[in-house]
Amino acid sequence: MGVVREELVIRPYDFQRPHQLSRGQLDAVTSTIATFWRATGNFLSAYLRTPVQLQQLVVHQIPYEEMLQSIKMPAVLGVFQSDPLPGTALLECSPGIAVAMIDRALGGHGVGVTAARRLSELEQTIMRRIFERLLGLYGDVWEPLVGFEPKLTTMEHNPAFAQIAGEGDLVLVARQQLIIDSNRGQLMMVWPYPNIAPLAESALRAQLIRDGSMENVEVKGDLMKKHVESVAIPGSVLLGRTELSLGEFDQLKVGDALVLRNRYDQPLTMRLSSREKFLVLPGRSRGRLAVRVISRKGDD
Repeated sequence: MGVVREELVIRPYDFQRPHQLSRGQLDAVTSTIATFWRATGNFLSAYLRTPVQLQQLVVHQIPYEEMLQSIKMPAVLGVFQSDPLPGTALLECSPGIAVAMIDRALGGHGVGVTAARRLSELEQTIMRRIFERLLGLYGDVWEPLVGFEPKLTTMEHNPAFAQIAGEGDLVLVARQQLIIDSNRGQLMMVWPYPNIAPLAESALRAQLIRDGSMENVEVKGDLMKKHVESVAIPGSVLLGRTELSLGEFDQLKVGDALVLRNRYDQPLTMRLSSREKFLVLPGRSRGRLAVRVISRKGDD
């Protein structure tokens, strides 16, 4: 059950993009991802044998095409799956900072590049290993909440070849500024809604349990269910149908009989909120007209 916290500010709702995380889910995911970024900084510092700083830039939901426009080519992109979660997600690193990490991993002084370029096959192999280690940390962070196995599937330099969502879909983007020696760059993760939604739901539930709010949420859910079940729905029974010309309608008077198209022994149609839902038979009950439901409309 999704939970939306009450806010004082009215937020716009885009009906063309209904799949988005609530404010509470976004906060819970941001908190969990912050743990992953800390683990990432510690790993990179030990792996590269130099201090590594990670500074959070932004965590927000934006259209997929807007995210693609923010990636400059050539890029260092890793597409990964998180079985059994649906869909794929994206891990991106700036080329300059990627070359600096590769140089450090090979025993150099962490020299990056000023002009972006595609990685060589050897460099891609090293970056693949770094990405795989980061995804291992990513899975470990979520392990207490959701069990899955992140797996790097492909490495790309062109975001057009790393399709993880459709045009117009919203994606969750988490950007960090990565500082290695004198090199600065970006490390980014991108999730489409189907992939991040189960994680967001689990993170929010865990947060509410820690805050002692889960019991109140469940009570509110029960109250809401009771309110919905008590909502009155107007019901009516359609006796039959016929067709009249305007001339015949104009000549109608009290006492005239209209011949309906359905037979007297056929079941009638019952409407709920102006929608035909049941087939019924007419009769009496305790001195009142009544109907007996015999099937749903359209059922065999």
